[in-house]
Amino acid sequence: MAELIMIRSLLNQHVIDIENNSTSPGALLDAYTAKSGTVPVLNPGDPPPKLAANQTWEVLPDPAGSQHKIIKNPGTGNCIDIQNNSTSPGVRLDAYPVKSKDNQNQLWDLLPDPFGSGGFFLQNPQTGFVIEIEHGSNTVGAALVVNPRRLFDSNRQLWAGVQAGGAVTGDLPLLTIATPPFSPIIGSGQYVLLPKDQAVNLTGVTVTLDIIEDVVTDSFSVQINGNPPYPPPGYNPKPGQSPYKWDVEWIQFGMVMTNNTLVLFTQLWPPSGKGDVPPAFPQPSVDEYSPASMLTLNNNTIPAGTRIALTLDNDKNDYVTSLTGKVFNSSGAQIGQTVTLSAIGQPTWKGSSPQGPPVKESELAPLGAFQVVIVGPPGGKAHFTSGLGTLTVATTPDISASPGPWPDPEDSGTGETSNMFYGDVQSGLHHQIAQPFGVPSPSLTPQTGLYTFSGAGLYPNTSLKAKVEFPVEGGKTVAGVIESLSSTTAPDGSFSLIVTPQDGSIPYNPYASVAVTVTDSYGNWAGGQGSVTTWPKGWTGKSGTSPEYK
Repeated sequence: MAELIMIRSLLNQHVIDIENNSTSPGALLDAYTAKSGTVPVLNPGDPPPKLAANQTWEVLPDPAGSQHKIIKNPGTGNCIDIQNNSTSPGVRLDAYPVKSKDNQNQLWDLLPDPFGSGGFFLQNPQTGFVIEIEHGSNTVGAALVVNPRRLFDSNRQLWAGVQAGGAVTGDLPLLTIATPPFSPIIGSGQYVLLPKDQAVNLTGVTVTLDIIEDVVTDSFSVQINGNPPYPPPGYNPKPGQSPYKWDVEWIQFGMVMTNNTLVLFTQLWPPSGKGDVPPAFPQPSVDEYSPASMLTLNNNTIPAGTRIALTLDNDKNDYVTSLTGKVFNSSGAQIGQTVTLSAIGQPTWKGSSPQGPPVKESELAPLGAFQVVIVGPPGGKAHFTSGLGTLTVATTPDISASPGPWPDPEDSGTGETSNMFYGDVQSGLHHQIAQPFGVPSPSLTPQTGLYTFSGAGLYPNTSLKAKVEFPVEGGKTVAGVIESLSSTTAPDGSFSLIVTPQDGSIPYNPYASVAVTVTDSYGNWAGGQGSVTTWPKGWTGKSGTSPEYK
């Protein structure tokens, strides 16, 4: 029998609980105060602590034989279940009888927090969604739902297995994290996604973006960039001949936000390696945008709750021929229009003018490896002032996330970049991989006690620097002293500091305004200016470059 545990939230220490002690199939789950079993045995001979029946769980193998787990309540025999087999975000969880087949809504992976909090996400492999305390509520009895995984401010989605007596168990089947290409993963630096065998083409590639918090920037692109299989299976070039079997070697499809619209784009490049370049495709294609837009936006903002689905289309040879895009609102209804952009017929460059022959279907290629990046528009860089979401990639066959290098030694990724961060993902082969992305949302808040502050929303586990200025007579300011500052942000991006005036002989007004700025290693900053006793609005820094210090 598996170890009996409570599953405790890192947000507020509440545990996963079957509402009202119900033993009925379909009873809802909530986050509730632990009822018993949290006090360790201190004296020999004392009875062992017991867990409340409706808060007790065991992690067991999938009865249908997959690599995933079910989480079962031993008292009722019911397991954690997504209501009605739903694949929509925000759906409630219940306790339901274990199914021996067609049980995708009862399967879970335990994904450790890459930022090192010691907690784990409970991720459903069918959707990529994770168990969350709805709205991050601290209310006893708050609903449990599934939602896209958050990169920042994720304590509402992080859990720990707790034994009788309150100790955290170390005996749970956690997934391993894939080696990241960089730390942190940002901009154009991303995992390379590829199958186990380059002899099997990737087809049915879909990229889905679930927007958790408004994405705001002037312009950006979501790029699906890849290569044909390398080395080409069954292809034996002659001495001096190009090692490339296909006319196209760099495949680039994507979506661009520009002028408050979402449009599609594509560009193709021929092989650039040594040897003969196939004569039919001597120059890159012209980067082309779809005449129709998928959606019109307001204020350069993609609202929270939006879902964007991008699908690569294949012909009978598995060649990637086009990209199709759709947009949905928070209710799951399609908004805007479906747009498809084909690479076939796209003109190619000849010298400095787009006068080359159009791309033919026979000059395209299948897909062997690819990246998905959220970067600037073609030729540019994007700076996001807000944004949080999850991108989910699904393919046939299964793929794994590699730190690189690419199978094709000629390639290193795209030239565009951004300040968008990405989260780590699990290792191994999977039909789909869900990856959070986002930019920090820093804040600074005064606490009880003179010149004492707490902050949140900076990048986790990074070093900090701070500046403080106190006002004096004549409209001037003088530097303050940082009496106490967290050496690094915590795994959840929080920090604290205490400041005092630099010169104790100056008669500072303790109720005067004081300016504080705290900056992490990546230029994200939190700060503002206000009275110590009456704090006005404005103590929220925007992600990006810190203000220059004088």
